[in-house]
Amino acid sequence: MFGVAAWGATGLVLLALQSPVQGAPPAPGKPARPSPREAIATMRFDIPIQPLSEALNAFDEATGLYGLYTADAIAGRISGEVRGNYTAQAALQRLLAPTELSSYFTAADAYVLERAAAAQPAAQPEPAGQPEDDFQDLLQAAVRAAFCRNPLIAPGSYRVALSLRVSAAGRVEQARLLDTTGSPARDAGIIQTLRELRLARGPTDAGQPFILLILPRAQAAVADCEASP
Repeated sequence: MFGVAAWGATGLVLLALQSPVQGAPPAPGKPARPSPREAIATMRFDIPIQPLSEALNAFDEATGLYGLYTADAIAGRISGEVRGNYTAQAALQRLLAPTELSSYFTAADAYVLERAAAAQPAAQPEPAGQPEDDFQDLLQAAVRAAFCRNPLIAPGSYRVALSLRVSAAGRVEQARLLDTTGSPARDAGIIQTLRELRLARGPTDAGQPFILLILPRAQAAVADCEASP
């Protein structure tokens, strides 16, 4: 599952990945998932109405896809029923229909869940005081300032998901895109900017990856970048 913090209204969302990881390899003795390629064609689904977390597990097992979402995002939600022959994308849409969540694919085998635009609540400040909360605030502020300084990668007009790890010394050791922004130059600029970040300190668990989502919300992003130092 994931811990989550959001970057204001700009559409940049930071997910702190924690164990157990969605899409981890099957435990010993469990059958392997089907190849994602097997999920491209129409296939048979038999997923009843049930808690969304259980429905998503069934969907992921059936299709071989991996979901990126927060525990809070799916808590208390009930899935739609999916019975019949569908592509994986069509089945996921039916499964999410009553939940006020939408999905988009970051790669051939991975998807992200987010609140549908009409259901987005006003951004609320995160409670402070915990060491990991403080580090997430530090990381968000550093990423925001770095991205806003570079017009090529300033958020607002593109959508992308990426993964990064930060060392105990505050250096980004690994950064990779989980999909593309549609511009090779922008993709390269994002990776270079992240690798050049220097933070005052690292996270409590330096092995913990962070998933960063940048969503296209142009007006809010421009306003937030103008307010950024």
